[in-house]
Amino acid sequence: MPTSRLIPTFATAVNTWQCDENDHLNVQFYTEFAHEASAHLMTSLGLGPRTQAASSLSLYVSEDHIRYLREFRVIDAVEVHSAPVELGERHLLVYHEVRNAADGKVASTVRRRIESDKPWPAAFRERAEAARIALPGQAQPRSVGTLALPDLALADAPSIGLIEVGRSVVKPSECDERGAFLPRHQFGRYSDGAPFLWNHLGFDRGAMQERGEGSVVVEMLQHYRMPLRAGDLLVVMSGLADFTDKILKFSHFLFEAETGKLAACAEAIGMKFDQKQRRIMLFSAEDQARLATLKLRLPG
Repeated sequence: MPTSRLIPTFATAVNTWQCDENDHLNVQFYTEFAHEASAHLMTSLGLGPRTQAASSLSLYVSEDHIRYLREFRVIDAVEVHSAPVELGERHLLVYHEVRNAADGKVASTVRRRIESDKPWPAAFRERAEAARIALPGQAQPRSVGTLALPDLALADAPSIGLIEVGRSVVKPSECDERGAFLPRHQFGRYSDGAPFLWNHLGFDRGAMQERGEGSVVVEMLQHYRMPLRAGDLLVVMSGLADFTDKILKFSHFLFEAETGKLAACAEAIGMKFDQKQRRIMLFSAEDQARLATLKLRLPG
């Protein structure tokens, strides 16, 4: 089914405060755009927030897969178009196409899995089936989805080589209208921890910045394991799962620190980025020899 059947679900512009050291939109905001687009898509299918409340339905997100295809820079106009791609008894896969409104080019794709605590209402099922499209090839997983990420406890994280890259508290301003920790801020915690992880791998982030080198994420797969609320204590543990001469495959584990339970885990594909020429850089033979000694001890 053609992507011309996608419907508009979100529009905004990139702000200076949303950009990172590479002078482009930080990864967490793509997640935010898709999160808000999901609400508009559900409403277009007859299941907006008021209808959900009247039907006593409780929805939550269990997975986000994102591919970052092109940069967004300050003042770029952003638009999202969306459609359902798969419908089960209690789950819905949706596709969000994040475009630069100036030229219509796709900057990112998001495949989101939404779960319901009850079977979907018949009217919603009918509308979702009628609007469904096939997931475009550009949104298919490319370098993620192959790792067996274990259901770790925080105390066991160091045993597989993970290091701590973040420790914080969930703030009320980081939660949605139902009090749940927003996906954007979970991705933000991984992004904020990146300097710790790159330093651990032998790349001095300060020296990289002086040379005009940055780091970028080109693909991410996030699994949400348990809800988080304002006041919850967070610890992020991360490590290197695999690498080539071009990419680093990271694993991130987000724990609720008081109980030590796993709240979320993710695979992320990172690269070195030449900030002047706006291109990806290769890892040297020396880099790769060092990286081989720092790989995680994941099961399977």
